[in-house]
Amino acid sequence: MSVADGLILLVGSSLLLWLALLGLALARKLRRDRRESRSVVRRAGYEAVLATADVDAIAGVFSAAGGTEAQMDLAASIDLMHATLAPAKFEAIGRGMEASSLPPKLSADLRSRRPITRARAAFLLSRPGTAAVVEQIAPLLSDPDPDARLVACSGLARAATPQAAELLIEGLAVKAVPPERIIERLGAPWAVETIVSTLEDGSAPILSLPTNLPRRARREELEASLARALGLARDPRAAAPLAALLRGDSVEVRISAARSLGRVGGRECVPALIAALSSEVWAVRAQAAKSLGTLGAADALEPLEHCLSDRAWWVRANAARALRELGDPGIEALRRAVEHEDRYAADRAREQLALHAVVAARMAA
Repeated sequence: MSVADGLILLVGSSLLLWLALLGLALARKLRRDRRESRSVVRRAGYEAVLATADVDAIAGVFSAAGGTEAQMDLAASIDLMHATLAPAKFEAIGRGMEASSLPPKLSADLRSRRPITRARAAFLLSRPGTAAVVEQIAPLLSDPDPDARLVACSGLARAATPQAAELLIEGLAVKAVPPERIIERLGAPWAVETIVSTLEDGSAPILSLPTNLPRRARREELEASLARALGLARDPRAAAPLAALLRGDSVEVRISAARSLGRVGGRECVPALIAALSSEVWAVRAQAAKSLGTLGAADALEPLEHCLSDRAWWVRANAARALRELGDPGIEALRRAVEHEDRYAADRAREQLALHAVVAARMAA
């Protein structure tokens, strides 16, 4: 065979291989497009039935969702409608699921050897948010698979019951998943009462759950996480327990409590934050100053003005910003501080006054 013949053969083989790969890619795309098209049609049908709140019709939809793709489409449809349906109509979805033949099958799948099967079953079971599934999916919090544990956390939060909150707090204590994943789910009004009860019970059995940390460290870590959750909930019931945490020994807990008090709002948060401006820890003082500004706490004018000459840069910076956020009284305090004998205080005051001027100009434009 000549060199030319060899080159022609090589080019021809390469071309055939390229065409085969192209055909395979096109075939996969067509199959994916067909699946997506079927999924779109299926979801539209599910959503139409779910919106009717007809329990019998909804039960029929659940009973017919035997395949994996159908179940995931049904779960996605429920999630899509979760924020739009009236509570009474959404409750009909739960009743429809319970009346269908699907829950026993999903319960069996929770014991599957395949993590993806366990996670899928827990995901669909928990979508309607019925309290009955809490005990069923609770064991998945200790599942070997991290994705299954995340699904369990999501499902417990959807149920939004005191028992679900207790289980999530247990998961937080033993770090079943990254703490922030649980904190963001506990950060809602439905969990506030359970969180407060846990904080008030310093000898809670939950602190005896197996971890690698000493009991005191576990308590402090848990308190800091629960303080962050209360801040996310923005519920006034959290003011008193957060103020109590602000008087504790742990620096991390006090920082988290000071941050969360700024989110909770209300005049009852102000005295504790003003007291925290005298903390021996600069990070606590800095966070307290920031939260007082967020709250627009006029009562804090004088102590914030005093903090302009704090020895820590972040405290000075946050105090100056907080004064600007207090409105006219704070602006006058900043103008006085321009002549402060402490040049660092004067610098922070000038900085915030310049920012105030820019904001005012933009609002006037």
